Amino acid sequence: MLNPSSSHALRAMSLDAIRGFESAARHLSFTAAAEELCITQSAVSKQVKSLEDALGAPLFLRGGKGLSLTPQGRELYEAARASLSQLASAVDRLLAVDRASVAVTTTPSFAALWLAPKLAKFQQLEPAIDVRVDASEARVNLEREGLDLAVRLYPVQPGDESLPLLQEQALLVAAPAVAARIHSPADIAHIPLLVYYDPATRFPWMSWPDWYERLGLKQSAQQPCLYFSQYEHVVNAAVQGGGIAIGRTPLVLPLLRGGQLTVVLPGQTVDGLGYRIITSAHSADRPAVQKFRAWLERELALEAIG
Repeated sequence: MLNPSSSHALRAMSLDAIRGFESAARHLSFTAAAEELCITQSAVSKQVKSLEDALGAPLFLRGGKGLSLTPQGRELYEAARASLSQLASAVDRLLAVDRASVAVTTTPSFAALWLAPKLAKFQQLEPAIDVRVDASEARVNLEREGLDLAVRLYPVQPGDESLPLLQEQALLVAAPAVAARIHSPADIAHIPLLVYYDPATRFPWMSWPDWYERLGLKQSAQQPCLYFSQYEHVVNAAVQGGGIAIGRTPLVLPLLRGGQLTVVLPGQTVDGLGYRIITSAHSADRPAVQKFRAWLERELALEAIG
């Protein structure tokens, strides 16, 4: 039973405000949350302010380096994320009279660059199965959050009992017009670098200083750089001719095949993490989940073949 103060605070919290806060906390950006929810940045800010007023505590720290969550914000985010996911799953089940559904979580970059473009192919094969994609960097409890599958990256260690379905490779990519200006490693020094901002150093093979060392070059402090906190934005900037990027397979393979990107300095690659699929224990026996997992495994295997 709720105590009076909790009951009063909850009455002041609208579902829209919770959704706005959850999106802003997940992206650490009011702008990205506004784009996702198709509302204005000001509306997201007001939603967050209403929650802060109801709780009497700040949810975000606003500094020169962007947004970060306060301890209260982190606690509310974890609760909001789990609650919204459970609510979405319940609505899916109630609406799915003659349809099956699968909920999959994966990273924003894998969802945007690889999975989303391929889902039309899955729908053609299985038109009676709906797919919900939950894009997040967080590794969550699948059962608790009502998710069926996760596609995640893990380190590949020598002697692993189970090999990943596919191991990432990093390679240099650019739009064809930019790539045409690069004939040797030294030419890179004259091209803007598109940098994935990775303060936690989760992807060391995405480090431009390491690539310069590998190519026998010395990076100039005068070389223009564009920094992005989301990898898909790095790739989009490369497609638009903004500079040279460190591509990750399989994420950039659709763009390479479509001609929007070209490999720069072929033969220069670095191995990265491996893709694995995890199935929730409560979903493993569901036919729709089994079909979606089998399709994912086939598609990733095709990427490994080339």
